[in-house]
Parts: sequence; structure tokens; C-alpha cells
Amino acid sequence: MIDGATQRTWWRSEWALHLAVAAISLGLAVVALRVWEADFAIPWSDAGDAIPVAAHFKTVLETGWYEFQPLLGAPFGQQYHDFPSAETTNFVIATVLSHLFGNWAVAMNVAFLLSFPLAGAAASWFVRVAGGSRLLTLAVAPVFAILPYHFVQGEPHLFISMYFIIPLGLVLALRVGRGEAIWGWRDTAHPVGRWFGRGLQTVAIAVLVGSTDTYYAVFVLIMLAAAGVFAIVRDRSWSRFSGAIVAGVLVIVVMALNMLPDWIHTWTHGPNPGAFQRTGVHAEYFALKLTQLLLPWPGHRIGPLADLRAAYDTHYPLASEEPSIGAISAIGFLLLLGYVVYRAFAGRRAGSGTPSPRVQTLGLLAGLVLIAFLFGTLGGIDSVISLITPVLRSWNRIAVVIALLGLTAIALLLDAAIARRAARADRPDRSRLALGGVAVVVLLVVGWVDQTPSGMAWQSSAARFQAYDEYFGQIESSLEPGDWVVQLPYQEFPEAHTATGSDANDVLIPYLHTTSIGWTGGGLRGRPEADWTRVLQGLESDSIPAIAAAAGGSGILLDSLATPRPQWTAWSTAFDAALGEPLRSSDGRYSYWALDGVPPAEVSAVTPEMLATLLQGRQWAP
Repeated sequence: MIDGATQRTWWRSEWALHLAVAAISLGLAVVALRVWEADFAIPWSDAGDAIPVAAHFKTVLETGWYEFQPLLGAPFGQQYHDFPSAETTNFVIATVLSHLFGNWAVAMNVAFLLSFPLAGAAASWFVRVAGGSRLLTLAVAPVFAILPYHFVQGEPHLFISMYFIIPLGLVLALRVGRGEAIWGWRDTAHPVGRWFGRGLQTVAIAVLVGSTDTYYAVFVLIMLAAAGVFAIVRDRSWSRFSGAIVAGVLVIVVMALNMLPDWIHTWTHGPNPGAFQRTGVHAEYFALKLTQLLLPWPGHRIGPLADLRAAYDTHYPLASEEPSIGAISAIGFLLLLGYVVYRAFAGRRAGSGTPSPRVQTLGLLAGLVLIAFLFGTLGGIDSVISLITPVLRSWNRIAVVIALLGLTAIALLLDAAIARRAARADRPDRSRLALGGVAVVVLLVVGWVDQTPSGMAWQSSAARFQAYDEYFGQIESSLEPGDWVVQLPYQEFPEAHTATGSDANDVLIPYLHTTSIGWTGGGLRGRPEADWTRVLQGLESDSIPAIAAAAGGSGILLDSLATPRPQWTAWSTAFDAALGEPLRSSDGRYSYWALDGVPPAEVSAVTPEMLATLLQGRQWAP
């Protein structure tokens, strides 16, 4: 039985605070997303980049991991090693949730929902390490969890929504910048307890940072390096700098180990530069601008504010990913920039005496936020890096770092203001509690109104998903398990565009609605096994059905939205003449022809040389 003293200790512990923040963050997300209206068995977003995310969840459920999917890129299978990734943590979460619920859509929706309490709890720890009070932490950490950034990224960028790793990584930068140790044993006589010190924390954080998202890992490395430089300039602390270097190297090593299977595949199968195509100019297309950070976000609840942002994004170039950090974070961001300017103009006069720990932390936060902005802004350091490597392009995502630093500054400044005001009251403790309570309520209300969406389009998404479920279910029921369908037109994947401007990710839609049949789309471009339908579609229209049947295909699916009108007319006319009327989807987008109606004589006329041509000389091996 827990006695009263132990119980009081629990409720006052840091873990209790973090759990409370996680609960508040989850509650705010549930209400903002109106989860009670949603069907968990249908993805809450089924367009754009949400489609390959859904395919990953479905693949880990069916195969156990994401690297190979035999039902895509038929008849050879989709091989994801050509698109290196260090996001092991996210795929582990996807795998665990998919097998726990037995449904990929439920797992995907639950993962998105869990990203809110994870972000809140991690931010709670960072704010507390920075010196924020319990009350203010209870406000600003949930506000960080429901950033506009979170809803803008959403399920289309579900792994980017897992930004809980940012506060964890910045704890290391904060400690280094303040001259604190990030390595070492716990000060205890217990032989096992000694392991649970700063060193173990640093290792755990480095492993998570290096395994969750490449962008966030790079952002943490930048902040860690900046903090190490601060430590040298301020304290001549080479030990802290070297500690930061070791932590950074550990992050890089973990990232390399996560991508090692991809590199081994490249070494054994040869490079495939076509699968991962990016150019340096993308760094400016996907940078951020000061105006974007300060303006309201596009989904604002207040109509005129949403219209203001819409007008800006419509008439000004480079909308990027519509970065926005919310009013509270923006105020903190501007205050930190103002502090940098003040220190620059005040010079030594601003440094008279020994600053308090709070002032020192604010100075560190100000330096870090300036560095983050210079890396992410249009034409900033990000553009210089793009001249060296185009791999990283979406530098606007460093806005989440700016938001955390700005919110932490707000917490520290309000703490100082409340303490100063309470000191003049008759009962300082009671006054501090009352003022802090008011601040918590105001921050949460303002954050809720300013940062959460005005509505979610559940109905249109659900109706479209269910209609495709029925349509592709009809196709699957007409085939045998293991059969596969030729998709036309050929669509490059991933990160590509079609001739008509439709989303190339749509090539995965049929796969999401079937379980036992394969599809030729979804192979990673650049290898003949994935690109053979590009050659097929260049042949005479009336010869395509026989060649597709001889190759082993059981049907042809034509996507009218991705097909230029002249090509669609030629194909549909030829396929109708050879195979009869197609099965059309209710929205008219898809047409399906079964290949069992192709005359055997035509199929037998297809030579092995013709099939070999499709593979550019490689042996056909269904």
C-alpha cells in the first residue's frame, strides 16, 4: 500500500508532469481532429504523400518490414533499398501497431494520434531542463504538441509528424551550451544505478535521433555543434565541445548503421541514381521565410486570418510546405531575436555582473534560434549546403526547432514576470499559483484557437476510399491469388510527376485496396525490373494486350487521370476492340480489362525476344 508521503512524492514527480502534459496533448488532439467522427479503419488522409505512407504500413503488416513488397512492381516486387532511409524507429512503430491492431489503416491513424502526446511529453522534459516552472510547462509543452506544423504535415508526412525527437535532441544542445556534462556516470554507490547517468541518456537520445528522421537528425547535429561552439567561446570549455562532437559522431554512426542494408544492396546490385532524384534548387523551393513563420497558418479557425495567409501563399512565390509556428511561438521567436540585437548593440554594458541562470539560458536559446533561422531561411545556409549535396531539401522543417525555442522563451519570461509580481503580494506563493494558473489557461486557449484546424474532411475521404475498396475488390475477386495486373500509363515512383500533373503516388492506390493480387506500379524507377511498362506503353496499342498476357499479366488497369487524352483515346479504343467493355470505377477514373479474352494465337505470337526487349536485355523471370 502506498503511504501518503510516497503518494505526494509521485504526484510531484517529473514523470507525473510529463504524463499530465501527454494527456493534455492527446486530449487537445482528439478534440481538434474530432476523432469521434472518424472511422479508424479508413486512413484519415488518402491523397498525396499519405498514399506511400499507407503502403508502408500495409507492407510491414503483410511482410514484416518495409524494404520489399512482392505485390508492387510486379512481377518482380518493389525493392525499397534504392531509396536509403534511416527512419527505423518510425518503421518499428508502424510494424508494432500494424500487428497489434491487425489493420494497417487503424495502425496509421493511431500512430498519428500518438505523435501528439509524444511531442508534448518530450517538450515537457526540454522546458523543465531549460528551467521552466511546472505550471508554465503544463501550458507551453501541449502548445508545442499542437503546432500548426503538426497539422500541416499530418498523415501525408506522418514520419515528419513524429517530431518528439527534436526536444530530446535539443536537451543535449542545451546542456552543452550551458557548460553541463552530457557524459558520465550517475553519482551513486549502487553498481547498477551508476549506469543510469548522463552518459546513458546521451546514448539513448543519440540512438533515437539517428534512427527516427534524417532531417531532424541534421537539425539536432546543427544545434549540438552550435552549442559546442558557444561553450568554447564563453567558457573555453574544450571538454564540453569534445563531448558534443562525440555525441554528434554517435548520431551519424547510428544513421549509417540504419542505412547499411541499403548500401549493401547498392554494392551487390549496382547503384540506381534514378530512384533518388533531387536537385539543389529544391532547397530554396522548400525553404522558409520570416513572413511565413509570423503569419497565421492556412487552416486557421478565424476566417479572416486564414484568408490573409491564403492570399499571401497565392500571390507570393515559394509557398514551400506552408511553414507556420503559431502566434505564441512567433512572439517567443521575435523576443529571442530581439535579445540577440540587444546584446549586439549593448556590448559589454549588457554583460555587467554575472547573469542569472535564466538569463544565460535565454541567451543560449537566442543564439540557437538565430542559427536555426539562418539555416532554414530562403537563400540562407541551406542554399550553400545545396551546392554541395541536394539530398536535404525541405529546410522549412527547421521551423519546429524555432517553435520549441520560442515557446521555451515564453515560459521562462512569464515565470520571471510572475515571480516578480508575486513577490510584491501579501501571499507570494498563493499569488504565484494564481497568476501561473491564469497564464496556463490563457496560453492553452490561445494555442487551441490559433493552432488547431477549423474542420477535418472525413466524409469525402471516407466516401472515396470505400468506393475504391468496392471497385478494386471486384477486380480482385475475379482473379486468383498471385495474379498481377498491368497498370498504364507507366508512372515513375517515388517523388515524380505524371504527364498530366496528377500525383505519381496514386499508382499505389490499387494496392491499398487489395490483398492477394499484384500490380506493376510502385517499383522504384531506375531499374529495368521497375521500368518495363514504360517500354510496353510505347508499343502499338493493339499489340499491348497480347504482350501483357504473354508476360504473365491477368489484366490491364488504365488510369484516365494520369493519361494524356490522345493516348487514353487510343488505348481505350484498342483495348475495347480486343477485350470488350471494361469495368469502370464509379468516378470514371479507372478502367479494367481482363486479359483472359486475348486470343491464344496472339499470345503465342509474342516471342521471348519481344519480352526481353521490355527488360532491356535482362532475362524475364516472373
